Amino acid sequence: MRGILIGIFSVFATALASTDNIVLTALTYMERPYQFGANDIYRMDCSAFVQRVFEINGIRLPRNTKEQALVGVPVNLSEIRPGDLLFFTTYRKGPSHVGIYIGNGKMVHASERKGITIDRIDDPYWQRRFLFAKRIDNFFKMANLPKINHYKEQKDEVAELIFILSNR
Repeated sequence: MRGILIGIFSVFATALASTDNIVLTALTYMERPYQFGANDIYRMDCSAFVQRVFEINGIRLPRNTKEQALVGVPVNLSEIRPGDLLFFTTYRKGPSHVGIYIGNGKMVHASERKGITIDRIDDPYWQRRFLFAKRIDNFFKMANLPKINHYKEQKDEVAELIFILSNR
């Protein structure tokens, strides 16, 4: 029985992990407040935001920006697609900020001033600080799915976020 459930969850997680679903999941967090080091559904920093969005979609990423920058496949800025990760240097040398590209020259990210928001990547502030882009491919899908109870919490979180977004 457990093997059947794991198989069903594997199919569900694989179906969820499309770029459209990653972008849609990211957008459901709009206007949530930023807090450095926080990893809470209602308050988080940039790397916690990215980690949460991808985990909901069946992809486990490291917790901090520096470690997230080590995974994925490098992509030229001219070839980025929605769902790709964009890395910037902000308060320290090296990758210290991460956002998710959503298309049309825009990214969604957790901004210290605006919370989770959308910004243009050609904004001079971000252009000066851009380091590189990464694409998270199928290799990074969760090999060991979380416990069923944890998975249910994730599904409930997605349902709550979709409900909130649809009632705006």
